[in-house]
Amino acid sequence: MKNLITIAVVVVVGLVAFNYFQTGEFKIMPGSSMTEEEQAVNRLRGEFRRATQEYRQAGRSAGLAGLDTTSDAGAALASAEGVERDLKKMRKEVKEPGVKKEIDDLLAEIKTFKESVS
Repeated sequence: MKNLITIAVVVVVGLVAFNYFQTGEFKIMPGSSMTEEEQAVNRLRGEFRRATQEYRQAGRSAGLAGLDTTSDAGAALASAEGVERDLKKMRKEVKEPGVKKEIDDLLAEIKTFKESVS
């Protein structure tokens, strides 16, 4: 019985973590009540978070093992720039103020990331 409860807890925590990295929200199941624009912003947020994670992992690999990870870091930065470009394009087309604020917040986060790696 303990094993079954432990497995259930691990599955729920895994779902919450997965959904957080995909949507930026702590939920067991992603909300389907979001508009298409909100879903696109959340998808781009997930892509940006993966890119930052890949960049940091490249830095750790270079530091620990002395490996040349410049291509990994460059790919992660290119991915972040692609997300930034898509967000700027989307911002011009979006009418809803809440979505615009989310885009602006994510663009500010990207700017901070780019400044920290430069």
